[in-house]
Amino acid sequence: MTNGIALGKLLSEQRYDEVESEFREALSDPVANQDLLLQAARGLARVPREKNRLQALAGVAEAELKPRASDARIALARWNLLKEAVRGGATPSTADGFHRLFEDAIGAAYPGHASLATLLGRFKFREAKTPAEGMLRMEKAEKWLPFEVGRCFTMPGRGPGKVVETNYALDSVRVDFEKVKGIAIPIGVAAKSLVPLPDGHFLSEKLKDAPGLRSIVLGDPAESLKWLLGSAGKSLTVSEVKDALYGLLSEEEWTSWWSAAKKHPQVTVNGSGKNATVEWSESAGAAEGALLTRFAKAPLKEKLDLFRKNVKRSPEVTAQLASALADEARKLAPSDPARAFEIAVLIERTGDAGVSTPDMVPDEPLPLLASLSDRVARERLLELFVAKRPADAPRVLSDWFFKEEDVRTIEAIDKRLAELDPAVRDWTLERLLKSPRQGPRAFLWYAQRAQSDETFRSRMNVQTFGRLLDAITWDELGAGRTKVREMFDRTGLAAIWLMRQASSEEARGFIEALARHQELEHHRRDALVAAAEMRFPELRKAEEETFLVTPEAIEAKRQELERIVKVEIPENTKGIALAAAEGDLSENFEYKARRDKQQLLSARAGKLQTDLGHARALDPRTVDTSEVRPGARVTLRGATERTVVLLGPWDSSPDAGIYSYLSEAAKALLGKRPGDEAEFLGERFTVAAIEPWR
Repeated sequence: MTNGIALGKLLSEQRYDEVESEFREALSDPVANQDLLLQAARGLARVPREKNRLQALAGVAEAELKPRASDARIALARWNLLKEAVRGGATPSTADGFHRLFEDAIGAAYPGHASLATLLGRFKFREAKTPAEGMLRMEKAEKWLPFEVGRCFTMPGRGPGKVVETNYALDSVRVDFEKVKGIAIPIGVAAKSLVPLPDGHFLSEKLKDAPGLRSIVLGDPAESLKWLLGSAGKSLTVSEVKDALYGLLSEEEWTSWWSAAKKHPQVTVNGSGKNATVEWSESAGAAEGALLTRFAKAPLKEKLDLFRKNVKRSPEVTAQLASALADEARKLAPSDPARAFEIAVLIERTGDAGVSTPDMVPDEPLPLLASLSDRVARERLLELFVAKRPADAPRVLSDWFFKEEDVRTIEAIDKRLAELDPAVRDWTLERLLKSPRQGPRAFLWYAQRAQSDETFRSRMNVQTFGRLLDAITWDELGAGRTKVREMFDRTGLAAIWLMRQASSEEARGFIEALARHQELEHHRRDALVAAAEMRFPELRKAEEETFLVTPEAIEAKRQELERIVKVEIPENTKGIALAAAEGDLSENFEYKARRDKQQLLSARAGKLQTDLGHARALDPRTVDTSEVRPGARVTLRGATERTVVLLGPWDSSPDAGIYSYLSEAAKALLGKRPGDEAEFLGERFTVAAIEPWR
């Protein structure tokens, strides 16, 4: 039998008898030869005089394939060939007519699809007059068959989902995905993008019975991982495995589940992080063999990663991996002592690995410490140095304390210093608090410890907190700057120190330091000032909450408040409801904009209500003209003459000569009497006259 290229040559050379022979022979295995059968049918359909041959071959195919249609693959090949023949002009039929033939063929191709009869009725298949018309209606029905309500699919970027509605009028299906419900997908897009999940597939079971699947997953991590990988039919990344378990396990449960599942001897994990691939081997021996083969071919970095992930496999495999890495360490020792030491530390727990870490410790370890990227290796080197040179250990520990980046190692160094030489430890901590920029990470560690440890907190003072405020801007802290800000929260380190340990004078100095550091947000500063004033009432500033304004200004603010409350907020509320009705709030920009506007309107209304409660109306009849007061019109004479009106903050209009009596310029005039000299906006004047503003 020929292939597709050779068949194309036969067609182009019009050797149709041979094409027919190839067609008949291909019917022996219609599944494997489906493309060739369809190519032959299309080729004959393009030649008008060969239509009778196509008609005859369609009948041969039907006679040959119908008895074998209990095989779903053959039934689908039969149906596809029938469609191609009808498109080419053939008019296959039976004694019962073409309707019965088409119904039988599509029913065998799509067994178990309960909606088939309904779809054929909807598209009025039985009313078709010709096979060609009938096939058009049949294909309209066919495109909906895979998307029956309840069927499960997966979609790139969306994950698994279940069809919940078919909308023939809008030519779309609605799918509930795990993270987003009710997504409408055009039927054409659905046919290309939705991948069906067969019964028994892990993700299909998840959509149909999530509680039951959760019990299975928690009960047997390894077996559920095997099921998932088997359903996928390929290896998966750790990220893909985690996504498949979304909604079944919490973050904490996922961590313990993954730790248990990957320990199974038939599981191999290649690579690191979320992109590491997960495979299931036929047996533990096969998994170990695959691991050793991969290890032998891998570069050093990957070998180290494979060792870490598989160190708890059989002792024999672990010994082989450790021995190979020991050889690597010995080769690297002269040229790259840091990498050699890290390898030695990694494998020394396996027993006699052929490399002695104590022999690799130098007399001056600081340069080697600076080259070690692995935290465990740095801590091991420090331990070995303490054992080798106990007299020099406090000095080395103190020096490295300021250079270490990992807070866990900083904590370990502090504990070891406390054991070896408490005096050196005290000196180290005092140096840190006085010059925190020498060890930014250590300073952050200290502040975090002080939050829960009173002995650490007792060393802190106003100057220390000033340096901690400075640390908000230190680039070398990176994301740690967020943690520094959190120390100035209502329940953070600063608040604890203020409420439990600070004296009144220290609290006053702290408030002054806050005022100097504008990097800290207003809400954090205000909360800390309030905490200090609560503990030390004498720190409170006497401020007059009420203020004076003209009756017209008060009325204008009342009208603004009424407009916001009675007009703008109700209108925006309706807009929110209309925007929400459009669905999918995560991508609804109109809804988000309306919600943001609602917050602004509510905040503005609240402020207006508060301010109106503090506002007091100026009365021109009560203005005392013996001296400059709010509500006065003041005539000033100097090199020039000018008139100044002092009213409330809502009345201020400097271009019109009206100033708020609370402004710095106006305060220079308050209390002045006629004949007094005063400075106003940088010029010297004499107060010539005082009268009510109206």
